[in-house]
Amino acid sequence: MHTHSHHHSMTLSRLKWALILTIAIFVVEFLGALVSGSLSVLSNAVHLLSDVGAMGLAYYAARVETNPPTLQLSYGYARSSILASLINSLILALLALGLIVAGLYRLLRPAPLMATSLIWLGLLALLFNILVTGLLAGGQSRDLNIRTMFWHAAGDAIGSLSVALSGLLIIWTHWSGFDALAGIAIGITLLIAALRIIRRSVNILMEGTPPEIEPAAIEDALLALSGVHEVHHLHIWALGSNYNLLSAHILIDDVSLHEGQETLAAIARHLQHHFPIHHVTIQLETDHHDDVTEDCHPFSPGTPPQT
Repeated sequence: MHTHSHHHSMTLSRLKWALILTIAIFVVEFLGALVSGSLSVLSNAVHLLSDVGAMGLAYYAARVETNPPTLQLSYGYARSSILASLINSLILALLALGLIVAGLYRLLRPAPLMATSLIWLGLLALLFNILVTGLLAGGQSRDLNIRTMFWHAAGDAIGSLSVALSGLLIIWTHWSGFDALAGIAIGITLLIAALRIIRRSVNILMEGTPPEIEPAAIEDALLALSGVHEVHHLHIWALGSNYNLLSAHILIDDVSLHEGQETLAAIARHLQHHFPIHHVTIQLETDHHDDVTEDCHPFSPGTPPQT
């Protein structure tokens, strides 16, 4: 509990400082885009503006996810950060598509640029973006919300570097198309990252099995335990980025209640020690137990549920 609380406080701190730095970068790049007339700088500035809103949403979600459960929300607000992650990654994907389209348009219709301004603006923004990315890097492996923000910031860093490089190439070659190519490269990078996070967020919200868990391995491990004869209705899903749950029906011998409780405790300890499982719900059954939980079986396509 103490470790979880520490991780959560670190998450809030990282998001807060990342938000402050992102606001500062946005102001610099937006003013610079107005002066230089660069599409890549303006694209970065627009993306940074979306980052400000995204990080604000992520910070709010991280704060409310620790609110206590209610009768209507028995698991509390643990999935608020996943909802924020999905919304932010969808916005990121749309912005990425917009950058790609704008870059293609600028290739067809070149515009005059202040290449020297691109170099200095890109390097200054890169410095700030490296700070933001470094802040978020430490927590992105444990929290999907932080991971989304990390990729927002990483995309900004790549974009800033692209801006600076495009400025150098324009000076060397006198071809302004490098500015548009930089905008397209930024868009493609962000789109790939956004699609990955969308897939992970949707998997959690659809209560799919976490990708790091292999159900067959868990079933084999349970069957290897003493007294366990069969495992069925095995369900594994995630409540949040780093909190996995498992439920299953397990067939054992017709034993006393005390022995059954010992079996339950042994199963829970084994799962939590050998797999990334944080909450276990097991229903014990015997040869004489009738299965009345037909609703646990998935329905065939086109077959209406029985009432």
